[in-house]
Amino acid sequence: MEGVVELIQWFEKMEIVFSISNCSVENQIKFSTFTLFVGALTWWNSYVRTVGHDVAYAMTWADLKKKMTNKYCPRAEIKKLEAELWNLKVKGTDVIGYNQRFQELALLCVRMFPE
Repeated sequence: MEGVVELIQWFEKMEIVFSISNCSVENQIKFSTFTLFVGALTWWNSYVRTVGHDVAYAMTWADLKKKMTNKYCPRAEIKKLEAELWNLKVKGTDVIGYNQRFQELALLCVRMFPE
């Protein structure tokens, strides 16, 4: 589940960088995929070789997020996170820890919080 959290955080970071750098929509995929490393970079390079450079870089940010979510956030893991969210309780007096975990889970379990 750690990888799921890291992926969501990467999405958020990229969107903030797009905003503060005024990154144009047509450059978002080039910029964001440049920041990939290890397994994600291998996955991306394989995808580019399969579909071609022009097709890969013509995809939208929403499409890339969906592809990466499908690859790195298996449905079974999301179900575990949803169950954790439903059963989340404050441990002792750690309201701050509870709130932080609730916020993380709420971001990960988007089906539970459509808008």
